[in-house]
Amino acid sequence: MHTSASVIDFALHRKRRQARAAAELMWAMYAARAGLAVFTAQATPSSDTRRA
Repeated sequence: MHTSASVIDFALHRKRRQARAAAELMWAMYAARAGLAVFTAQATPSSDTRRA
């Protein structure tokens, strides 16, 4: 085992942390848009003319 194997590579750690944060943000935006699309699709009145 190399002596540098136990040393934390901060540049790699920062890149991975930023990539994870970006992925979480993209997933949150996707989920919010998907939820919003489902909500607006259900909220729009149907085009057929049904009467009670």
